[in-house]
Amino acid sequence: MKLLKFYIVLGWSFFVFLSGALKAQEYQIPDEAQFEDPGTLVWMGTYSTIRLGEKLYWEAQHHYRRSNFDGTPWVGRMAQIYNRHALTYKFSDKFLFTLGPVLRLNFSPDPGNDDFKGLTLEPRIWHEYVFPDYGYIFGRQYVIQHRVRIEHRWNRSNLRGAEWRYRDRWRYRFTMKIPISRRKLQPDTWYATPINIETIMQSGSSVVDAPLEDLRIYPAIGYIASTKLAYSAGMMYTLGQRLGAGYNYRQRWILRVNVWWTPDFRKVKDRVPEINILD
Repeated sequence: MKLLKFYIVLGWSFFVFLSGALKAQEYQIPDEAQFEDPGTLVWMGTYSTIRLGEKLYWEAQHHYRRSNFDGTPWVGRMAQIYNRHALTYKFSDKFLFTLGPVLRLNFSPDPGNDDFKGLTLEPRIWHEYVFPDYGYIFGRQYVIQHRVRIEHRWNRSNLRGAEWRYRDRWRYRFTMKIPISRRKLQPDTWYATPINIETIMQSGSSVVDAPLEDLRIYPAIGYIASTKLAYSAGMMYTLGQRLGAGYNYRQRWILRVNVWWTPDFRKVKDRVPEINILD
């Protein structure tokens, strides 16, 4: 009987403590979501899809990223340098699989502040599943792409003494491309990407109240110069929750300029002209 009373008192004490902790935590959460003023950034990217065989490709992707800082918009400080590599296997025109490593260099968010390291490294492993579709609408060719990308990442803040965190990223992107100056997506053609939406979710032991890392909306205009070279540019808007403060939403306007290069290293007799319009 005494043991039963002890467990009742212990349980009640734990309940009172938990209720108090939850109430204390509740007071720290605002009544409404908070939206930060939009930041401005510039991302310059190169995407090389190097054909190694009939169905095998090597992906080499690089980003140079700058951010607003200290009153200077867009290019005030270095943000990241992004290096992504992988092998892609083309099972068919309707399904491609990719697997490879990533190394991102994260620069200090406050240059000159000794509380932050000037540079930290962020390794990742990524795999991707792409489902393209092709057709014609109102007499013009279009390309639709469903892309599922999963990333396993290890990173830490630039703040000195910060610990490593492991997280998974779950990304889905829907893209549609249509030609503007011609009826087909072919060399010497301007094209538009009127629909380009990506949702990036995250999970892990450190992800408690911020599962939405980023929602990206990125319409763009591009030009196919040849079967091996293409360009695009556009303004991307992003919205995502701050890790550790899910009620706080980060907003960004990002000017993106991209170059696609698709060389073919096979023997001349095995080459088939192909335009990379999928990424």
